[in-house]
Amino acid sequence: MTSRTKTLNPILTVSVFNSIVKMLQMSISFFLGIYFVEINLSGAQIGIIFAVSTITSLITIIPSGIGSDTFKSKHLIGFALVLMASQYLILSLTQDFGLIALLFFIGGFGQSLYSSASQSLFYKSTSQSSVSKEIGIWHGLRYLSLGMGIIVAGQVLHMEFPFRNIFMIIAVSFIIMTLVSIMLLPENKTTKFEILHYKQDIMKPKVLFFLGIMFLFAIHFGAESTSYGLFLKNKLMLNSQEIGIYMGTAIMAMSLATIYISKKLHKWQVKNVLLLGLLLSGSCHILMSIFPVKISFFFRVIHEMGDAAMFFFLFYGITKLFDLKRVGGNAGIFTFISTIGATIGALIFGPMGESYGYHVPLIVSGITTLLAFIMAMKFTHLIDHD
Repeated sequence: MTSRTKTLNPILTVSVFNSIVKMLQMSISFFLGIYFVEINLSGAQIGIIFAVSTITSLITIIPSGIGSDTFKSKHLIGFALVLMASQYLILSLTQDFGLIALLFFIGGFGQSLYSSASQSLFYKSTSQSSVSKEIGIWHGLRYLSLGMGIIVAGQVLHMEFPFRNIFMIIAVSFIIMTLVSIMLLPENKTTKFEILHYKQDIMKPKVLFFLGIMFLFAIHFGAESTSYGLFLKNKLMLNSQEIGIYMGTAIMAMSLATIYISKKLHKWQVKNVLLLGLLLSGSCHILMSIFPVKISFFFRVIHEMGDAAMFFFLFYGITKLFDLKRVGGNAGIFTFISTIGATIGALIFGPMGESYGYHVPLIVSGITTLLAFIMAMKFTHLIDHD
């Protein structure tokens, strides 16, 4: 570890770095469906493209998580960023469906590797005495930057700035962040474990319950990746600038929700964070399909706050459920299950949105989240109250 990294707060360093990467990654993400329609791809092709990315994660996320326990996370992060840069660089040069699908395979591997390595580095940098506050920092900065990135992307697209130029800028930015990761990110301790250790960690009723909840909750990610941007454009009749404001402001509200939860967790039962998050996320995912725009936006903000509560619960639960020495591989299992849900959602909701209207996937996936809420209500005895 260099003298420079020793002087930096590891949680703040990792959180700021992650917020910048996620801002670059997600700023254009919700506009990709619109872009693919503009280059005349069908709903089925769009669903396949997003599914390819998530299927890649299915293949790579668990090895990536275990790799984060075995290798230095900062080195894995650098490699992941190079893959993501390659995806956007070539995406700026082609409109061929087959090549785009291949690029999303490469990018999907990069994203799963980055997600595993960055989260593992965060978990291993946390202090158990202040974990709630540190989760608030991680998510608070992340959601704030995500919202700002989407708003800026919407403004840029509204000025008719070509998608391919945005892809190029993102690619160059990822290369710059690769260099930053080598210089500034802290180094984690590495240890090798047998697969049996991870199996023993996962095969517990409480963990299996959390995995089932995560699967149902994650289905709505597939609806959002394939249909959300198109819903805003075609149903609510928003332009790119308005879409950016609509989405970005709602996501920024997640930052406030996360910080509030982190400060109030000692007064609340942990199970209430989960239940409230699922209820708000599912019900408002359905209600945001209501016209006019102001009503839809109101429910979108509440939905995002529900998502924030759910993600806070997940991060907090992982720090309590697992030995942090093996947290990379175990957290990878949760991401794996989440990816399965998102993949199924993308494959179903891409064609569904094209055939029945882009509001329908939002309603259906909201119902699946409410099923997770019902499941959580039935098994609350598995959730610790501390």
